[in-house]
Amino acid sequence: MTKVISKIEHKNVFKIFFTWQEGKKENWLRQMSNDGWHLNKVGLLNYEFIRGKPKDIIYKFDYKPFRNEKIDDYITLFGDSGWEYIDRFAGWFYFRAEAKGDFSLELYNDNASRIRKYRTLRWVLIITCGPIVINLPNLLGRIIRVLRTDVIDDMLARTLIINFSIPLTVFLILVLGLLVYGIMRISLIINRIRSEIKE
Repeated sequence: MTKVISKIEHKNVFKIFFTWQEGKKENWLRQMSNDGWHLNKVGLLNYEFIRGKPKDIIYKFDYKPFRNEKIDDYITLFGDSGWEYIDRFAGWFYFRAEAKGDFSLELYNDNASRIRKYRTLRWVLIITCGPIVINLPNLLGRIIRVLRTDVIDDMLARTLIINFSIPLTVFLILVLGLLVYGIMRISLIINRIRSEIKE
């Protein structure tokens, strides 16, 4: 008796998408499925695909930072609506469904739920800005004190402050800028959905 075991072909892709680029990510994942690569797992900037038959599959994402006991009900709710749960990472839930003529292309059919999702995401970004905003003046103050005066006689301490604090400050300023930009982009998305409600 011969036993045939088929090997499943996997592919990992490193790709960067920001929270306001859902449409771009959805289109990319849909194209991957049309090419026969179907999303299997999601990680930090990493997407794992499994080789299969090319299909036109719609991918959607939802952001829900909540406790584990509510997850089963949440996934069942979307499953009953025709969405297959794939994976979750950092509060983001990934769903898919085959593209059919009568199938809704959105996870939420009402704009109020979409607005709630983006408001939650915006608050997470605002809260993430907090520690950076609080620590930046402290770091900048240290750098300015060290560069202006010779208060610190210990050359090693001076070198550590300059070599550690300056790159950290630049990094935090870049991260803060990206977070603020994200907050603005998400606010624009919320305003666009509100204008759809008024029309």
